[in-house]
Amino acid sequence: MKLLLALDDGPGARRAVDEAIRIAREKGATLDALFVIDATWDVFTGHDWLSGCNSRIGFLEYMQGLEEKAAAESARAFLERRGDVPGELLTAPGDVVDVIREHAARGYDLLVVSSPFTRGLEVMRDAVARLTRDAPCDVLLVRAAPE
Repeated sequence: MKLLLALDDGPGARRAVDEAIRIAREKGATLDALFVIDATWDVFTGHDWLSGCNSRIGFLEYMQGLEEKAAAESARAFLERRGDVPGELLTAPGDVVDVIREHAARGYDLLVVSSPFTRGLEVMRDAVARLTRDAPCDVLLVRAAPE
C-alpha cells in the first residue's frame, strides 16, 4: 500500500501527519510526503498595485522566501515524527492542488490531507473541494483538533 501525505503549514497539519504515520504503520505502507511550493503568486499579483515592476518583483521574491521557509519547516516536522516508516519527502513547485493531484495519480492508494488545507494561496481557495473532486485515489480528510 502507498500513501501520499499532502503537507501544509495550517492548523491541522500536525494531526494529518500523525494520522498518516499511524495508518502507514498499521498497514505496513510506504508513506511519501509532498510539500508543494506555491508558484501561482505571480498570477495573484497580476491585477493590483503590485503590477509595477519593482514592487511586483520584490513581492514575488519575498513570497518565494516564505514558501521555501515553510517547506523546510514542514519537512523538518515530518521527518522528526516519521521514525522508521519507509517513504520519501518530496517537494515540487506549481499550482498546489494540480501538483498534489498529479502525484496522487502515480499509483497511490490513499491521499491524506488536512482540512482545512492551507498551503500558499489555497488559504483563499477551496483546496479540499478541488482535491476531492474526481480524485485519482481515496482521500482521507483530517480535521484540525478542536480548540
